[in-house]
Amino acid sequence: MWVWKVRTSVDLAVAGAGPGGLYAAAVALKRGLTVHVFDKKTAIGAPVKCGEYFPVREEMEYLLPSAGDYMHVFDVPRESVDNVCKKIRVISPRGREYEFDFKAFVLDRATLEQVVAENVKKLGGTIELRTPVDLFHGDDKILVGRDKTNAVEAKAVIAADGFPSKVAKSAGILTPDYMTPNNVAINYERLMSALHVDQSVTEMYLGTKYAPGGYGWIIPKGKGIANVGIGIRTSFSKRDDGKQYLEYFLHKSPLTKEKLDGGTLGPMIADVLPVDGPLARTYSEHVMAVGDAAGMVMPTNGGGIATAMITGEIAGEVAADHIQNGISLSEYEQRWKRVMGREMHVSTELRRLADHFMGSDFVFHLLLRFLGTQGIKDVITCRAPMILRPII
Repeated sequence: MWVWKVRTSVDLAVAGAGPGGLYAAAVALKRGLTVHVFDKKTAIGAPVKCGEYFPVREEMEYLLPSAGDYMHVFDVPRESVDNVCKKIRVISPRGREYEFDFKAFVLDRATLEQVVAENVKKLGGTIELRTPVDLFHGDDKILVGRDKTNAVEAKAVIAADGFPSKVAKSAGILTPDYMTPNNVAINYERLMSALHVDQSVTEMYLGTKYAPGGYGWIIPKGKGIANVGIGIRTSFSKRDDGKQYLEYFLHKSPLTKEKLDGGTLGPMIADVLPVDGPLARTYSEHVMAVGDAAGMVMPTNGGGIATAMITGEIAGEVAADHIQNGISLSEYEQRWKRVMGREMHVSTELRRLADHFMGSDFVFHLLLRFLGTQGIKDVITCRAPMILRPII
């Protein structure tokens, strides 16, 4: 049970005990800062609102070639890995398949976060659960807490509280112009068991009947279990209730019905994700936003665990440099851009380009045929296909 003494003043306050917040806390503690982490959940790692897909280190070295200093984050504990996928299979709206090699872990994300949280505890950090927080100012102090009277004073703050981030909004980092229907995906997912699906292949399904503006997925976790879900954008949706798209994907789509029939449905989870790349600015005078809170989700694949870990580590380093050496928090943005700025930009531009085709299943099917297997792999791995490089 996570019941740790709450401090009234720390060097660094972290809002959110997901991968980004916990990795930031661990780095800052190693640098000698005092750290307090808040999270609104009742338990570390639960509920899981995630596909849990996590590329292995060698794939991330290809995907983010400038992130060498942070590749150690992909050496996750073995007990946090449920399955290893070896391929990705993309299915067009008309059922044409494109398959390529891509190795990834399918995580037990709750276990991963619990392991990292234990490390934060061992390093001297404190974690306060059941506490949704906001940012407050008073008497030249920066306060983070449920309210002003139950807040912790901090010299720096990391917003790792997901999307849309309350702390980033209060800091002026998350602005209304980002919060448009085209920039935000709504995800619906069920954990299914007793399935007869290939446990070595992750499948991505594209089509307006079940995933307008996004895609559907079957991510196998081993032993006949899989995360099955869809991501949609309301700017492309024609139904008032997004859950109806998931029901169609699970029970009626001719592309998935047979392989999902007979599976046992677990509880449905829903979440929102930013899909227009990083926020225009990811820091303020006292606050840095990481992971989903900063828009750090790769728009052409929806991946956010890896980028949360990396931006979390960078923010933890910069927090220490800021408090110990007086550097500006603007250094955080400069560092993450050197590590993944190009890839995030390319992925964002590719998603915006794809928007011109995604409204029509026939046209999008033709686009996928035009790109071919290598071009599709390029898009998913945040690279401009050769034919598109002059305009990206």
